[in-house]
Amino acid sequence: MQNVILNWSISLVLLTLTVACMSNQYVPYHPVIRSQDELMVSNSAVNSEHRENIKRVFDFYSVSYREENGQILIPADVWQDRELMWNYTTKANDPEWLRQQEEDGHIKSTP
Repeated sequence: MQNVILNWSISLVLLTLTVACMSNQYVPYHPVIRSQDELMVSNSAVNSEHRENIKRVFDFYSVSYREENGQILIPADVWQDRELMWNYTTKANDPEWLRQQEEDGHIKSTP
């Protein structure tokens, strides 16, 4: 019985460490699109307009990001949620949503 408890305790500690490490790891952002009923990562290059829009969406939702070598990097744990990433991508491509958030004072206007 003690071995079972010890194994569960070790597993819990390892899981906690894995999650903690993933939340500190940043990965490149790529748009997520819906193709029929499947969410897919787009291989298209991110243009400057989308780059600025996705940063505005990340700011709105308080998603931390950083830029390195022309790429936007986001936390790995955020990237793992494809439905959420599709939602962010969709909002970054929606001029009406961006305009409304700008008018409401939730996001800054583009320069």
